[in-house]
Amino acid sequence: MKKFSNIIFRLFIITFLIGLTACTKDDDGDDSNLTTRELLIGTWSVTDFDLIVRVGSQSLIEYLIGVEGLSPSEAADLNEAFEAFLASEVTGTLTFRSDNTYVSNFGEGSTSGTWSLSSDEKTLTLKEGTDIIVIIIDSISATTWRASISESGPEDLDDDPQTPDVLISIEFVLTLTK
Repeated sequence: MKKFSNIIFRLFIITFLIGLTACTKDDDGDDSNLTTRELLIGTWSVTDFDLIVRVGSQSLIEYLIGVEGLSPSEAADLNEAFEAFLASEVTGTLTFRSDNTYVSNFGEGSTSGTWSLSSDEKTLTLKEGTDIIVIIIDSISATTWRASISESGPEDLDDDPQTPDVLISIEFVLTLTK
């Protein structure tokens, strides 16, 4: 069971290294003349998310079965527990103010900082102290925002300095609503 909790903890840590990705504006009715900046102002709640985790070239479940030696049902249970844990961490709100400040309330924490858009309004950058998160919006309207989050990096999953690190790739697709 310790192996399971170590894997969940490591995957949780990796998810906090995520940058959000891809940005166009939806032309839905009355908001078609609004800029992305104007559409962002307000409070957004995460209403849905999809998660894809890859360990090297394998899905998380394939990795847990093939490398960690879990049974298919144990791997599925661990994957489900990880997704449930993440669901509690991505449940919350993100508020953008017109003065280019933001407040996020996710999980049990609240953070605040500044935000800016690139000149083409496709890249949103959040800055909290020295931490920077880059968000690229898949689509946005007055009431719905869809964003993809992806990050990858090497990780030592087995705590063995003799074995090579494994490339972990995580992709979220978030749906937020006002």
